[in-house]
Order: sequence, then C-alpha cells, then structure tokens
Amino acid sequence: MTIDRGVPPQPGGHRGGRTVTEGGEATPADGRLLLTLQAFCETHERAWHGFALTQVGSDQDAALVVAGMKAHLRQRWALALRQEIPATYAWRLLKEHVAAWMLHTGRRQPALLESAVLDTVVRRLRAGRPGDGRRELPEGRGLHTAILGLPERQHDVIVLRYVLDMDEEEIAQYLGRPAATVRSHLRHAHRNLARALELPEPADSQGAP
Repeated sequence: MTIDRGVPPQPGGHRGGRTVTEGGEATPADGRLLLTLQAFCETHERAWHGFALTQVGSDQDAALVVAGMKAHLRQRWALALRQEIPATYAWRLLKEHVAAWMLHTGRRQPALLESAVLDTVVRRLRAGRPGDGRRELPEGRGLHTAILGLPERQHDVIVLRYVLDMDEEEIAQYLGRPAATVRSHLRHAHRNLARALELPEPADSQGAP
C-alpha cells in the first residue's frame, strides 16, 4: 500500500475533509476564537509532536499527524472550549489521529523510544538501590516491549514524564486527572516495569495499592 504523506489520515479512515467524529461542529469563524486556538496550539504543540514522534517514528510523519489533529481541533474548537479541560480534549483527538495513522500505515506497534530515554527509565527504576547500578542495563527492545505492555494510562505517563520531561501537574492537565492520580499511575508503571525487567521494585512503589 502506498502512503500519501501529503495529507494526514483522519480518524475513521478518511483523508482530509470532515471526519466521522465531528458531529457537525462548524469551523470557528470568529477571529477571537481563532486567536485563542492559535495560542492554545503554540502552547501544546511541542508535547503533541513529541508524543506523536514516539508513536510514528519520524519527525515528518509526526508533523503530519499533528497537522491533521490541529485541523480537526479547529473544526471542533468551540466544543473544545466547552470542556472542563480543553487540553484533555485535544489529547484525546491526538490519540485518535495517532491510532488512525498507525492503522493506515500498517504499523502494529509504536516506534522505538530513544535509547537514552530507555536508560533514564531504568535508572529511575533503580533509584534508592545501592550497588544495583553495577548490573547491565537491559536491552532497549526489552524495555520498549515492557512499556508497550503497560496499561494505556501508565504508558502515557511514562512517555510524558521521561520522553517529554513534563512534571506531574502538566501531565495531569493533559490526561484530565488529578496530580495524585498521575503519581499513582507512575508508581504502578515503575512497579510493573521493574517486574517485567526482573529488577527490584523502586522503593516508592513498594506497598502501593
């Protein structure tokens, strides 16, 4: 199958135009709405692009995914502004567009994360374990597989925390969850990754519910 990379795929399998999830929202004609949308996109685009890059594997494809998501968001901006947290609504759109791209290109799994990021996660898992740093780091693909095996929320917080270097409050805004819930997701993700890699559980995850 030849992929036309000039126009990003839309959720529902369409390229360009309106999508099956738009629900009839009109493109905002009011100049103030467009200015608000532009400022919103400028604030969040680095995170959107960074997350898309971890999933699709190239800057070019990530840019196309984000462009499609932004076009979709523009059509739905009035609705997005009625949401309690517009950033969370935009994040859901991004996830839809990433999924549509992967389906359209036949990619079954997200792209590999940078090895430096994988090493950072492993170091975090070993925090507070004197002498454990002498052990060899697991191969990147093994950790990548473990990250892919996490529940969706835990996967997202790992990517947002270690790939995009967001703090817990920022992650909470994107995921629409309290910061305490984000911290819980991180603890559980650390514990699950440690178990998958046969490493000692991090001290702050032991005894976590």
